[in-house]
Amino acid sequence: MTDTPFFIVGCGRSGTTLLRTLLNRHEKIAIPLESLFIIDYLRVQGRFDLEYLMSLVVREPELEEWGISVSVEDLADCVSVPQMISRLHEIYAFSKSKSRWGQKTPRFVRHLDLLGENFPNSKMIHLVRDPRAVVSSLIQSNIHRSNAYHGSLRWKMDVRAGLSYESEHGDRVMRVSYEDLVKNQENFIGGIAEFLKFDPFALMAGGKISQEYSAFYEKIHENLDRSLTPAFIDKWKQHLSGEELAIIEGICGELMESLGYERFLATGSPPSGFKQRARIQRAIGIARQAGRYMKFRRSYLSHLIWRKWKFGLLKDFLWTVNY
Repeated sequence: MTDTPFFIVGCGRSGTTLLRTLLNRHEKIAIPLESLFIIDYLRVQGRFDLEYLMSLVVREPELEEWGISVSVEDLADCVSVPQMISRLHEIYAFSKSKSRWGQKTPRFVRHLDLLGENFPNSKMIHLVRDPRAVVSSLIQSNIHRSNAYHGSLRWKMDVRAGLSYESEHGDRVMRVSYEDLVKNQENFIGGIAEFLKFDPFALMAGGKISQEYSAFYEKIHENLDRSLTPAFIDKWKQHLSGEELAIIEGICGELMESLGYERFLATGSPPSGFKQRARIQRAIGIARQAGRYMKFRRSYLSHLIWRKWKFGLLKDFLWTVNY
């Protein structure tokens, strides 16, 4: 197996799943479904015995979603948490008859320093998308249940994190805009192939892509089975209200302009009291999110909360769940 993994990161709804899908068609590349548990194990290494962490990680519900079964014996010769994480991905890659692993979890953009330190040969692909499109998608998503205020804060926080890491480790990061990827997939896959050092001509024709996603993702990934066109880029104009646009551009305006996204509104500011209404909306959204998890991913949710509590990360989790 290669010792140069790669991570696809970015604010949620920025095209990370699209890129994962395209790269997974390669005959040598294997990228499992999102894997939030990884960061928790990296954060607590040294605080817990490695054998104990191994006994916990093999019970992670995401591994079942990957389609693999792992025992402690499979990890027995690992001498560190990063090696343990690599082994899990190697087992996944082997199950797909592939040899190089990547990882796609958007929220990892907030932990690039941690990933870089623990996987010193890794590469990062940072997806960036127009915040209005991102926030519009977060609002419509039956998983995220966000609103213009919290979605804008999330975009700004995540994009800043990615750009900050890029400014210090530019040789390890490739920034890709969703808009450019949709307009010219072939050229950008070629550039990504050069960055990651793999043969772009070994991409395989894919089947029906979204079949690997469970009913939990029923709506959020429905476009993966369609041919994406530039028409997808401006769909946010059909969905966002004037108030929502004002909130997004008010929060993200300076950063979005630095990335080449022009403001839509020449003037305008969000109405007074919008933050309080947004907090109430978000509280309702979180309750609906929890209900969806209880319906489709009950064991995942209960295990996640248990792990966060066990590792002493529950308070941090409850704060970041808003974003």
